[in-house]
Amino acid sequence: MTGTCLCGAVSVTIDAKPDFIHDCNCDLCRKSGGAWGYFSASQISTDGSTLSVMRTDKAEPAAEVHSCRSCSATTHFTMAKSFTDKHGPIDMVGVNMRLFSPMDLEGVEVRFPNGRDWSGDGAFEYRRPAITIGDDIGW
Repeated sequence: MTGTCLCGAVSVTIDAKPDFIHDCNCDLCRKSGGAWGYFSASQISTDGSTLSVMRTDKAEPAAEVHSCRSCSATTHFTMAKSFTDKHGPIDMVGVNMRLFSPMDLEGVEVRFPNGRDWSGDGAFEYRRPAITIGDDIGW
């Protein structure tokens, strides 16, 4: 499946639907508009020019967030080199699943982690029950 930013200058192609999507409420996810599906680097390809930014509100940011140079839509994140240099390699790319049509994501569970209150240690707590794309609830 291939998803694109608003203007179409950047595309992200994934091998398969994600196992689930995280629609987090932390400042990074909320302000970037990200709803993340997680993949290994070999499962995705990107095309087009992006800008990247790392958080400045965290002492040790883990993610480098990419967005389209033309329309500024958030496309994906990669693990920050400074983070992996310290903690070891992490083969994970977060893809903003809002780039894809909800029809293409039918059947995928959307989870709602409470990233805003997460300490960074241990598992997320969830702020509300998960939904499945395609249910009458919608996404």
